Amino acid sequence: MLIFRAGLVLLATVSMTPAQAQLVAPLTTSDGKIACTQGITGVGRIAQWEAVQDPVALGGWALSETGGDATDLHFPLCISAQTVARDVDATLRFKAVGGNHARAAGLVLRAQSANDYYVVRADALEGKVQLYRMQRGRRALIKSHDGIDIASDRWHALRVILKGASFEVSLDDKPVFKATDASLPMAGTVGVWSQADSVIRFGSLVVAPVP
Repeated sequence: MLIFRAGLVLLATVSMTPAQAQLVAPLTTSDGKIACTQGITGVGRIAQWEAVQDPVALGGWALSETGGDATDLHFPLCISAQTVARDVDATLRFKAVGGNHARAAGLVLRAQSANDYYVVRADALEGKVQLYRMQRGRRALIKSHDGIDIASDRWHALRVILKGASFEVSLDDKPVFKATDASLPMAGTVGVWSQADSVIRFGSLVVAPVP
């Protein structure tokens, strides 16, 4: 069952111009409710997103997927349907706290549906940062870089600048890689993504115009 569907992303569009300040893409509410649209790509159980109290997270609440489904092709996602953009400078704060098969935090960009989007994935078990294209539910690796220090139980900042077909990816203010892909040129929503039994705390997702 998919809760996030393509039609939902068209309900509201955030038009970002250089004159605007940064925008927080809502993941949780101030009273501990989920503020993004839940869904899943791949196979396995329905995603189980929860708001978890965390004093370091924005507003005191972090978002976490707690289903524990160890299926490798199980990708829970939670999309900010209010935040639609083509070119964007996005920063995701996350902390990996558990997972035996994966500890992967993902930043979703240009999502058209639960089966069509880009995702930049940072895995604390593998020490890798990777860019994938998800198209019609099929995942294709665009770029990968390993040997990255992604410690568990520590907050990290994953930043992606996407302009046209160009990606610039950094982690904790250190450049990781640049990549190019023109397969998904349309504006879409942003959100967060997980894999298998990963337990990740997503503290905030902030988007801004491309510098």
